[in-house]
Amino acid sequence: MNKDLKVAKKTVQTEIEALKKLSASLGRSSQFSKAVSLCSKTKKTIVVVGVGKSYIISLKVASTLSSLNAPAVGFSANDLQHGGLGFLSKDDTLLIFSVSGESSELNSILRYANRFNIKVIGVSCKASSMLLKHSTIKVLLPKVTEAGFSLAPTSSTTMFCCFGDALGIAISKRKKFTNKKFITTHPSGTLATSLILVKEIMAKGNDIPIISSNKSMREAITEMNRKKLGLVCCYEKNGSINILTDGDIRRHSNNLYKKKISKISSKNPTWISDNATALSAIEIMNSKKITSLLVTHERDISKKTKKVCGIIHLHHCLSRGIK
Repeated sequence: MNKDLKVAKKTVQTEIEALKKLSASLGRSSQFSKAVSLCSKTKKTIVVVGVGKSYIISLKVASTLSSLNAPAVGFSANDLQHGGLGFLSKDDTLLIFSVSGESSELNSILRYANRFNIKVIGVSCKASSMLLKHSTIKVLLPKVTEAGFSLAPTSSTTMFCCFGDALGIAISKRKKFTNKKFITTHPSGTLATSLILVKEIMAKGNDIPIISSNKSMREAITEMNRKKLGLVCCYEKNGSINILTDGDIRRHSNNLYKKKISKISSKNPTWISDNATALSAIEIMNSKKITSLLVTHERDISKKTKKVCGIIHLHHCLSRGIK
């Protein structure tokens, strides 16, 4: 192994050890739960503040909190000192990250928060720091070794970032924020589209091409052309559903109109529950090399005879960016 790879592995291992220390420290303190409670009850905005590298972390943490139903914004301590304090109100919560907790930029911010009764969650690695001394909730994180024994913040910023993720997830659980709600705030994101359910995009009601197997082949083709899904559902007397696809028609095109639907339709079509994700529907279609699935209600998916409540076509998924 060359020297570069050795340095890389050592860096990763050092940061893993920092996260292990973080995990252990959370189990020894009640301050984390207090921070979750305060953030969950914040009426307006969680203002995440940092200096230098911690400011970059504050932007990431604020973004994560906002996406998990805890409105937040990241601020540089320098910007707050030069007019940004006007953003704050007593309905906000300050979440401040600082390894030393002694950065001079924090002094005026903490005095302002105290003057206007703004709650402060201080996150630092120094128990006797100015930050923790003047914080409403004092979160003491462990002192960790920076990667390469350098002065550059590495393990500490990784730890702060992970702490922010843990805080965001805990708040979302406290607020009962579900994936379904997540979708509404991520209408164009790939994470949200992967959670779209079959029943949200399938063809249903009058858009389902369906016909009795006793009808003529001409009527079946007319129904298929009208609904434009490349197939028609054919129900038998016993309640079972077969499908007649455009592929079946091509394969039996010789004297087609003289043939009975039940003789050439495909038996045992592939089904999916209406509550399954559209992403799982695509996976099934890709694995079976087909472009449509019949949809039934979740309660009926295990039954031998199913009622069709919809059809999901590959194009339904692709049109929503699911692939």
